[in-house]
Amino acid sequence: MKMDDIEIRGKFFNGIIERSKSIKKTIAFSDGNDIRLIHALKYLSEINDSSYILIGSEKNILENIKKVGSKNSINYSVIDPQQSKRRGEIKEIIAAAFKNRNKKIDNSLLESNSIDTSYWAAILLKLNEADCAVGGSISSTAALLRAVINSLGLLPGKKTLSGSAFVEVPDCQYGLNGIFCVTDPAIIPKPTEDQLFDMAVSSYETAKSVFTAEPIVAMLSYSTMGSADGEEVEKIKKAVARIRAQRPEIKIEGEIQFDAAVVPEVAEIKFPKSESAGHANVLVFPELNSANIGYKIMQRLAKAEVCGTVIEGAARPFNDLSRGCLAKDIVTLIAMTLLQTEGMDNV
Repeated sequence: MKMDDIEIRGKFFNGIIERSKSIKKTIAFSDGNDIRLIHALKYLSEINDSSYILIGSEKNILENIKKVGSKNSINYSVIDPQQSKRRGEIKEIIAAAFKNRNKKIDNSLLESNSIDTSYWAAILLKLNEADCAVGGSISSTAALLRAVINSLGLLPGKKTLSGSAFVEVPDCQYGLNGIFCVTDPAIIPKPTEDQLFDMAVSSYETAKSVFTAEPIVAMLSYSTMGSADGEEVEKIKKAVARIRAQRPEIKIEGEIQFDAAVVPEVAEIKFPKSESAGHANVLVFPELNSANIGYKIMQRLAKAEVCGTVIEGAARPFNDLSRGCLAKDIVTLIAMTLLQTEGMDNV
């Protein structure tokens, strides 16, 4: 698929874009100043009829739209926090959100947050003026997460924000023909049992909204079925037991080593009585180091295509790009976000 010099690689990611074509939503972009975003939206606006809210400097955004030559810019609207007459309203919403969380905010921080583009995107979601949001191509992950936590909030029942990346490994027979959801390569350094529980359930739900086949979850470890012990292993076992008790529809195995999780022949030896072992397509890593390293090894050595980060646990989808992203990466994450939003709306 090629348009405006944007080439989407990988059968899975092309399929994501194809499936997202018919989903019409209002999407807020917290990094509206990024010209890469305008290139991505030019591509998308020719195949999808969603509405786009670009947050940032109105002058810069309009200049970028003109440079790129977007044909369907009628679907665009621009919010400039520095110039907006809604600044007072935004301040009140932020102050109330901090108060509800029993947190203090001084006037200086309140002033700063009221012109922060990530806060604006989160508040548009909170007010149902946007269905979903994408940021992170200019601003940091930390800024995006602060806005989600301090103004948008979490889904009912969720205690944790986590992230997932999708990986498509070429010429691979494992997972969904080389497709995996990898959790959490971006947010939680050393998850507790409660956080592992939330991470696994959230990644299952994300994968369910994106995959065309059933998600099968593996809680990865250096141990398989008690082959080793330790505090980290016990934490995984307890999280898996809770998931099986509370969400019996989720196919999950753990603790389990990577090879036993994805290779059927290894699973027959290491975990012979498991229906899920050897067939996992959702890989929940035990902590941030291994998750981040693992998915980047897939990307660089296996030449996998990747898409992320999908932020999980937020009240509405607000997903995070890498600051080194290309326009094609923005296209793919927007399409993924549309599917995620549609999945949440249909629950």
